[in-house]
Amino acid sequence: RLQRFTVRHLGLFSSHGEFRRWDGSLTIDQQHPERSRVDITIRAGSVAVPWADGTALLRSPPYFDVADYPSIHFTSVAVNPLGTNRYQIDGILQLRGVTLSQEFDARLVDRRVDPVSKSEVADFRVDGTLHRSLFGMTADSMFISDVVAVVIRVRLRLGEALRDH
Repeated sequence: RLQRFTVRHLGLFSSHGEFRRWDGSLTIDQQHPERSRVDITIRAGSVAVPWADGTALLRSPPYFDVADYPSIHFTSVAVNPLGTNRYQIDGILQLRGVTLSQEFDARLVDRRVDPVSKSEVADFRVDGTLHRSLFGMTADSMFISDVVAVVIRVRLRLGEALRDH
């Protein structure tokens, strides 16, 4: 699930938001992590912040412009191991009609058998930052930071083919 994004205001305060609708695929090759692939499409109109006026503002043309750009898309081009349970995911991010390279840091947080489903699950945390101005979101630049922090938390149910034997 796409956990949240954070933007600073006036260098003093932070606002948090999330996207509530997205689809994607993830292919993990445990023996060769560099062969792993990520492909995610986010419904831009599912953006939400704690106040309704803020949500409406983010959906408007100066920000995500969901009427003209209804989706955000990320496709990995490389997954590079950085150490035990840590990976760099390089990819292409398409946002508001702009396509740019984007890098994320992924970390395996936990791997265990879920007591309820009796299946093996893996929890990942993915972190990254992007500059909103590079995607044409320059509104309110005197008050809102250009840097947006992104945090994604994913729980995967691992299939038989992915389990270590």
